[in-house]
Amino acid sequence: MRKKISMLCVILVAFVANAAYSAEGDRCSPQIANNAAAASVCGPVCEKYGLVFAGNWSNDPHHPPVKACIDKGEGEAVCGCAATNDVEISPTVQTVDTATQLQIPIGMKKTCLQGPDSLYASQTCPVVNANGLDFWALSYVDNRVGMAIVAYDSAGKVVGLIEKTGARYIWDIAVDATKETISFRGQANKVVSLKWSDLFIPQMAKGNTTANYVIWPTSTSGQASWTNGVQNYGTAAPFGSGANQLLDPYIEHSAGKQLCADKKQPWSVYTYATIGSPYSTVTCILPPVPGQPTYNPAMNALLDAAVNDHSLMAALASAVSDAQLIAAAASKGYKITEADIAQSRGPVASSSSTVKRSLSAGSASCGGSGQEPCSQCTQETCVYWPFNFCCIKEYCECVQSSYSCNAGLSINPSGICTAPRTCLPNQICKDFVVFLEYNDNGTKDNRVCEQWLSYPNCAKGIPNAALSAYEIVFNKGKAYYKSTNTLVNTWTGSPSRETLYVIDARDNKIYLVNVDGRYIQVRGSANCIGQTIPEGDSTAACAKPRLTTHAGILMGSIAGLPSPNSEPGSTVQQTIKVIGAGTIQVINGDIQWITNDSGHFKPSQDNLKNSIAAFKAAGFPNFPPLGDCTYSFQPVAGKDGVYRQNAVDVSHCEL
Repeated sequence: MRKKISMLCVILVAFVANAAYSAEGDRCSPQIANNAAAASVCGPVCEKYGLVFAGNWSNDPHHPPVKACIDKGEGEAVCGCAATNDVEISPTVQTVDTATQLQIPIGMKKTCLQGPDSLYASQTCPVVNANGLDFWALSYVDNRVGMAIVAYDSAGKVVGLIEKTGARYIWDIAVDATKETISFRGQANKVVSLKWSDLFIPQMAKGNTTANYVIWPTSTSGQASWTNGVQNYGTAAPFGSGANQLLDPYIEHSAGKQLCADKKQPWSVYTYATIGSPYSTVTCILPPVPGQPTYNPAMNALLDAAVNDHSLMAALASAVSDAQLIAAAASKGYKITEADIAQSRGPVASSSSTVKRSLSAGSASCGGSGQEPCSQCTQETCVYWPFNFCCIKEYCECVQSSYSCNAGLSINPSGICTAPRTCLPNQICKDFVVFLEYNDNGTKDNRVCEQWLSYPNCAKGIPNAALSAYEIVFNKGKAYYKSTNTLVNTWTGSPSRETLYVIDARDNKIYLVNVDGRYIQVRGSANCIGQTIPEGDSTAACAKPRLTTHAGILMGSIAGLPSPNSEPGSTVQQTIKVIGAGTIQVINGDIQWITNDSGHFKPSQDNLKNSIAAFKAAGFPNFPPLGDCTYSFQPVAGKDGVYRQNAVDVSHCEL
């Protein structure tokens, strides 16, 4: 699997003849009738040169580019074409000899261990390779808990450096193609992670008009210079961050300027180094030249001046809007307009393009029932790289979106796509977070396990395949578990022991689950995780016990968990519909009483009547109304809104 990063590049080859057709610019085309026809005509024309249609075109025979095409007999119109780099990041992990020679930045070292708990150095190191660059996980000579992911090009030069805290001394690297992440595992199995997109280095793009280089001090004490391990740059100065010291931005600017001049890419920008992280990533850019779409005289003059004036560069780099950029330039005596800025950026993607929020349109993971809606960006703000204002579009942040679900679904108050709720008068319909009601990987930290639990881990809910083990049927008025034909008995021996019931609105089936607090009585495959205890016992004794709530009894079945569906995200909700829910007492199959005690569904007295009707319809006759016996709801002490109805017989209205 590959991670594609789309970049609009500043292609810096002058369009002077057919031999230069690889550059951006005008291309002769057949006649273009109108704007509606432009894309269909220009798309294939630009594609012929490995470019894309930028959106601008002309069929005016007096326009010089069009006239040139007509005079040469190559077309009757022109298309504006632009280059894109769809850089496909495709990381792999290789095992490399530890003795491999590297340019190692000051303060770092190459330490690879044999395993997470080993103190012995390995003869090999895991290394990530992506698009021709090698990424080594280096540690620090001061043994801090951190790693530097350092990128090397084919010549062994350092072209990228990412510092991460949380792990040291690499021993393993894992690539996750689904999440598009890379995990660097260090001592004691501590991990630091990167996204695939973090690996993008400008050298990966076509044309190499922009490139990264990393420099660092030759020494962290006394007199020092900036170096890339091969050559020193700028003026030597005392190591430190004060004025006229090596980390003074003016001194650092001078070093970056010299490096980029040597690379024939004179525009430069760099990251500020610090005492604790004395490393500077310098980005060098080859400026556009007259004849290219991104060439703008005012912007070129401004940036030419900024390369030689750190205060001007700092002022420009701090601008985060066109207005701020124009003001910063004006404060230094340079006049630019929004049109100048727009031209220097090159073609910009449509503001209505689809961008990824957490899920995007066309994805199988959005828009469906129980999923987050798909998002369509309606307004975006773009950041350009390496400067805020030009020259390559790095990423766009969506600041306004519209959201939609698949046909027939709508967004509920929790932001989840659901079918329009059709909750019948005799039903209770509630939305619950799936993650909290069914979860085989619960912890106290993720709020699945209750804080009173004596274990840090738990499972929650009745598995889909186990639900039938809790279904009951009646024979001659007595309640039996259908799967085993055994009489139902409520647990005794503790005030926390009770029997939960739910009546599933999908098919009117009744399920009874004995619980001790939240610990369940094992039936069928509803057992602990990693430990199997006998049927009929409580999961309370397990290291990872299974618990349930009223909602958890049905959630596994409704959400299809633990199979065939994968565990959803922590915000996904599911509607559960029941006829009723509460607690019930059963002795040798005989029901003694029933309540509407369910904090999840909060049934009313009318709902309790519906539950009673469902039990009577299933085969238990001894609930009112029966003969002269009517409902006699007794308030349950200490529980507001909770009522109990005793079973009755026709002789005295109570058993």
